[in-house]
Amino acid sequence: MIPCSIFKGNFLIVGVGSPLRSDDQAGLVLCDILSQNGVNCVKCEYGLENCVDIVIEKSPEKLIVIDSAIFSGGHPGDVIFLDNIESLDSTYLLTTHSIPLGLLLSAIKELVSPQEVYIIGIYPRNLEIGFEVSSEVARSLHILAENIVKCLKNI
Repeated sequence: MIPCSIFKGNFLIVGVGSPLRSDDQAGLVLCDILSQNGVNCVKCEYGLENCVDIVIEKSPEKLIVIDSAIFSGGHPGDVIFLDNIESLDSTYLLTTHSIPLGLLLSAIKELVSPQEVYIIGIYPRNLEIGFEVSSEVARSLHILAENIVKCLKNI
């Protein structure tokens, strides 16, 4: 469960993924769903490193990164919520991008100094080349979007 408190104040939601690799586009698809519901979300195709300039420009107090992620004990469509960068050290979490997420988030934290960094990872079923997300991931994305929109309406 994602706590609604992360959406209070100056926050930036960043969806990460590759639009050409099936479930790897989970963060991008969630951004699309959120945008359709009036929620501002930045899409970072092919990795968070491609949007560092936008993150620096927006200078959020809270950075919320959404990406497909392979984590210990996960199954397709499962969602993991990490509430700080240090959690990456104790959680087996892999993304499919070229720069390790922990290293990149540490660099962003040095440049932007967000007070809080959150990671929402969605366990993929398929990372092969393709344009469709699996049914498990699609279901989780719609549930996540509904919960985020509800949180924002109640704040």
